[in-house]
Amino acid sequence: MEKRNPPKRTHFYKGTLLPYHVTTAAVDALENFEFRKDDVLLTGYGKSGTHWINEVIHLILRDGDPSKLDHRHRRDCIELTEVTDLATVHKLRPNIEIVKTDPSPRVLKTHLRPSVLPKKIWTNKIPVIYILRNPKDVFLSLFDFMRYFTDENGDPCTEPEDFEEVFQDFVAGNVPYDGWCEHVTSYESLIGKVDNILFVTYESMKKDLPAVIKSIAKHVGHNVNDEVINKIVANTTIEAMQRNYVKAMATRKQEKLNVEPTHLLAFLQKGEFLFLLLGAKMLVLSYTIGNVTLKKVISLLTFLSPKWPRRMGAKSNKENKSRICIFHH
Repeated sequence: MEKRNPPKRTHFYKGTLLPYHVTTAAVDALENFEFRKDDVLLTGYGKSGTHWINEVIHLILRDGDPSKLDHRHRRDCIELTEVTDLATVHKLRPNIEIVKTDPSPRVLKTHLRPSVLPKKIWTNKIPVIYILRNPKDVFLSLFDFMRYFTDENGDPCTEPEDFEEVFQDFVAGNVPYDGWCEHVTSYESLIGKVDNILFVTYESMKKDLPAVIKSIAKHVGHNVNDEVINKIVANTTIEAMQRNYVKAMATRKQEKLNVEPTHLLAFLQKGEFLFLLLGAKMLVLSYTIGNVTLKKVISLLTFLSPKWPRRMGAKSNKENKSRICIFHH
């Protein structure tokens, strides 16, 4: 599908289509950013389950104890400036500056492709974890997410009637951080070239979270026993993350930070994390986006499922009637 003109509130830089709250200065600052030996870099395409796996990784590094977490572990991607409107993006510090004073161990999140990231991530063997999710679920979560942002006039970036247009842009890769396939294959191309990246699928977390916890713990060099694993599982349910979020915000209010990320609580209550409980079969029946009709949602699922790219040895997922990429590492 041919790409159209870049959507509003985006800009090209270093070959990547970026959202307005990722400034060129923030991207440039990555080159001189001082990574620590105990840092973990979490990356993946947007709306792929970053918040959930971030919670899991932080708890692995803290032996499953949520009392050791505060608002800093919920910072957004390091290249972002945490704003919801275009007018204030250049008035605030980007996260790349804020995380410099965060205590170790840090989990640094990004949606940038490897071509934009500094090479020292690979040469210094910083543990990298890539989260991957079925693109039809990614799109629905992305569309809902866009409704939380406003333009320079304070108007919502996306209305329900924009569904078809946004879907066409998503399929063409004409969205922030480029297309889903471009993003996934850019990291898949690193297999065999670097040995410090672990691929985790959202679907595998839903199916067997304890196994994923063990895999991540081994990758970041942190030992976990069954008791710790059980604690992590218990503290990464929707209800537990809601409670931990409220506690984290209580400490956040004591600091003069950019914004209160109230949209994250909305996800914990409804949108993105709803997929933890719903399989793809329930998605069509249970997830609504504004006034989008059921027919359009079914059309989306039907369009994506049979045309799922077969690159990277994609295998059929019989339960969801779609294909997901299976990585061997």
